[in-house]
Amino acid sequence: MNPFLDFRPPISAADGLEDNPVGPHAVDSFSRNAYNWQTAQAGGGSIFPGATTCSGNFATDPKCLGPSQIFNVFSVNQDFRTPYFYNFNVNVEKSLGSMAVLQVGYIGSAGHKLSVMRDINQNGAFNAQYPNYGSIIQLNSIGTSNYNSLQTTLRIRSWHGLTGQLAYTWAHALDEVTEYRGVLPLDSFNLAQEYGSSDFDTRHNFTAYFSYDLPGSSHGPRWLTHGWQVNSFLSLHSGQPFNFNAGTQRPGMNIVGNPYAGVSHAFNVAVGGEPWVNPAAFCVPGSAGCAGTTDPAGNLSRNALVGPGFADVDVSVFKNIQLKERLRVQLRAEMFNVFNRKNMATGPGSVGSNGVVSDTIGDYNGAPGLGPGEPFNMQIALKLIF
Repeated sequence: MNPFLDFRPPISAADGLEDNPVGPHAVDSFSRNAYNWQTAQAGGGSIFPGATTCSGNFATDPKCLGPSQIFNVFSVNQDFRTPYFYNFNVNVEKSLGSMAVLQVGYIGSAGHKLSVMRDINQNGAFNAQYPNYGSIIQLNSIGTSNYNSLQTTLRIRSWHGLTGQLAYTWAHALDEVTEYRGVLPLDSFNLAQEYGSSDFDTRHNFTAYFSYDLPGSSHGPRWLTHGWQVNSFLSLHSGQPFNFNAGTQRPGMNIVGNPYAGVSHAFNVAVGGEPWVNPAAFCVPGSAGCAGTTDPAGNLSRNALVGPGFADVDVSVFKNIQLKERLRVQLRAEMFNVFNRKNMATGPGSVGSNGVVSDTIGDYNGAPGLGPGEPFNMQIALKLIF
């Protein structure tokens, strides 16, 4: 329901259907002052005394609100349709003896009739016909998306106490608009211009986990020397796309130089983060000294730049103690981001107008504190398994 009732437009516009003026045309205001129920029921009065009717001619009809009254309108295209998706995949598996299985596959999807919001009165397209309308936000089902990926997985069965899995994915996701709220095309009459990498496009993604049951020693008490388990989880992935000096809303920029020239990509306390792009490589089309096209769309396509990548290594140690046949205690020590890597924010809005990424990925996504990807942290737990 958010696109219909809580769109949160990036321009001065109606937030949804509930923000529209009263009636099919913005014609009047109604008040219940001097309302008398008995008189209205007897047919001798209006429920809203003083209500007037407007002919629709805002310029000349005194019953209308006048030509200076501007309304922002929200609408739904009469051809609005339910979106649909195709999902397809083909996989090949190969056993590597009795210890491992290798799987290689292609996974893809395609979306059609996706929701896209447009301002159909952009640049006053309807001003002659409707002079009292400002923006006319319209919900349409004209968006498309596609996703293609090569996915590989190596699963290690129990081998001398070791189990694990390694997975690598190369993928590319594209669309015209990714967010379901708060985004309009730079040019509402040229949606194809917005086609590019999706906001969540992650080109490379590698994950691995290992679990090793340590062999027990014949020396010492069994409850102490047996039941130890060491585990590790690794997660590495490339960054996600962003628009310079904007969030999910493409601002229209010219790129006039190498955006990574002279940028260290190292955390710098003096600038309050990690310099990621050089702001001097960008300018607003048509502004003084800005080379390249004067087209407001600029020559930099949507989501053409990629933010910082992510790397995290977690380690845990378990101690299993068998108390009864169906009851055991597990002591757990779990360490996250053992190398204390600074994982900076990535994706739409992560890079400021100064070209610096100033937030960590956890805080940026609303989950700061403990866990994977945050500064090195550790938790100790006791678990009863029955």
